[in-house]
Amino acid sequence: MRILLCGVAAVALSGCSWMGFGNSQANNSSTYSYAKNNQGCCIGGKKLSRWNFEGGVGAEYLVGGDAITGSEAHTGFINPTTTLSDVKMKNAYGVGYRAELGGSYALNPNRKLTLQGSYTQADGNEVSWGTQDTATLRGTMSDYESYGVEAGIRQYINPVRVPLFKSVRPYIEGKVGAAYQDEISLENINEVGGPANVGTPTRLAMYESSWVPTGAGTIGLETPIFNRFTMGVETGIRYSGKPKSDNSDKATGTFNSRYVGANNGGERWTIPLTIRGRYRF
Repeated sequence: MRILLCGVAAVALSGCSWMGFGNSQANNSSTYSYAKNNQGCCIGGKKLSRWNFEGGVGAEYLVGGDAITGSEAHTGFINPTTTLSDVKMKNAYGVGYRAELGGSYALNPNRKLTLQGSYTQADGNEVSWGTQDTATLRGTMSDYESYGVEAGIRQYINPVRVPLFKSVRPYIEGKVGAAYQDEISLENINEVGGPANVGTPTRLAMYESSWVPTGAGTIGLETPIFNRFTMGVETGIRYSGKPKSDNSDKATGTFNSRYVGANNGGERWTIPLTIRGRYRF
């Protein structure tokens, strides 16, 4: 009973500022100062660790980048006359999803270093990407998949009280890292609205499997669910760099050489919407 009463009193006095309760002054009286003074913390009489286990999952909405750069392709080809078009990432792919798993380390009650691995996937769409004589070229982008790791720094803002959740804690975060992107191809190529040309391929290599730089800026809100567990939602802007162009099937002098330059894009700008959980040891 004495332990329970001490725990209630500690919460009331904002000893558990990590949960987001209390005013801004109480927030500055952190569990880290208790640990330095060798005093017990408010969770079961045990000191809380600076280490956190974190995970998140959510959707990614494409807002920028080119999947096909037809305007950069070689010109002057005849029999058939080929004119290629640009295709935006947001048209070449559907809404994707992203899962993250990792941890964080608290430098102080308001700032954390983060390190997380990720998996990203998005289904490819059928697109129109140019013409050959009177026929429209169509094809389907292969699915996008990547595996990555990112390190970041997260800055929390003082908790605020809101209806239902009682208390939420805003934060901002910046991340940098790298991702290994699987190869991308343009598949099921066909010609619509005119006679098909014998040399037209049914598949074109577009981008090689390669490492690309990544970065993100996010904003979010956290709210405590249990003593050591918080949940939140975040969004922001995410960037994935340009992969290597794959011209292995576009040798000079061949029919496919007319498509060289149509694969000079591949970078992605996305807006994530993520539900995130954090457990503090």
